[in-house]
Amino acid sequence: MSQSRQLTAIVFTDIVGYTALMGGDEQKAFDLLKKNREVHLEVIQRYEGRLIKELGDGMLASFPTVSAALDASIELQRAAAGTSDLSLRIGIDYGEIIFENQDLFGEAVNIASRIQTLGIPGSVLFSKKVNDEVANKSIYRTTSLGNFDFKNVKNRTEVFALTNSGFPVPKRNQMEGKLK
Repeated sequence: MSQSRQLTAIVFTDIVGYTALMGGDEQKAFDLLKKNREVHLEVIQRYEGRLIKELGDGMLASFPTVSAALDASIELQRAAAGTSDLSLRIGIDYGEIIFENQDLFGEAVNIASRIQTLGIPGSVLFSKKVNDEVANKSIYRTTSLGNFDFKNVKNRTEVFALTNSGFPVPKRNQMEGKLK
């Protein structure tokens, strides 16, 4: 078992409304899943990321830098917006993770997945650690959404949203998420 630790940016995406679609039209849901996979694979490769695994209608990917993770997320949301039926939520965190046997583990993975659950269709949300890494890059406009107590995460997490043109920012009453 090969195991290594490294700092990495984690992106977790989820198709909005997929479970309901699967309950109503299984073939359409499966076709949407294939389209989602194709879009993700192309974008992840372009930004030197790695698709770690698919989790139902979710995707877990890692990127060598926070900027690459944000750029890939922006492109994923723009690609989804260009289709009539693909709508994504995206969560990003940055931290030390453990790579083992083509999989990864660590708090950054858990936090990225929890952040994603707060999103609305088309949004890109991320932790303060991610925001700190890009605070001096004017191409990313961000705003704090406040602190959240996520289920099974020890410390409160400040969550930010990308506010660049075309990216919706959820209001507090729109965010449900996996909270304590």
